[in-house]
Amino acid sequence: QPRKCVLTAITLTTAVFLGTAAMAADLPKEGTFNGSWFGSGEGKATPVGKEMLLSPFEQNALTIGNGLVDHLTWHCSGLYEMTKGMAEHRGYCVATDPAGDQFAGNFASDGKYAADAKSYSGAVTFIGGTGKYAGISGGFKYVGHAPEFRAAAEGAFVEYITLEGSYKLP
Repeated sequence: QPRKCVLTAITLTTAVFLGTAAMAADLPKEGTFNGSWFGSGEGKATPVGKEMLLSPFEQNALTIGNGLVDHLTWHCSGLYEMTKGMAEHRGYCVATDPAGDQFAGNFASDGKYAADAKSYSGAVTFIGGTGKYAGISGGFKYVGHAPEFRAAAEGAFVEYITLEGSYKLP
């Protein structure tokens, strides 16, 4: 019995190692992708007078889709600014894949949008990565749908985003 367990453990370890190596090797040097982002976060709103609101925020999310963004988890931080009913946002995100490799990007809305709009758009630009993502460039356009959902707690938000983009590796 112990010999059978050792053989099974070696076989399983080899399969996991080769499977992980195959997944890393399967990432083409460049490509296109699309997917869906599901996230939630919290912000701390600070009124500035009667017509301005600043809210730094933290968000965790996951993406599923085709290509690069499939099965990633994300951590983002940024700033939401609203002045006279018009909003904009910007910040940074780090994506992590199941193997632990990461890449980062900065994001920004496409200018100002009505704070009560049902959707908004923006873009992410990749700025660097680790492991298989070292030297990554590219990014994606997104359409966000945060205002369509009511958050479960004060100061929290939830959103889904549709995204489409491309990347290049050295």
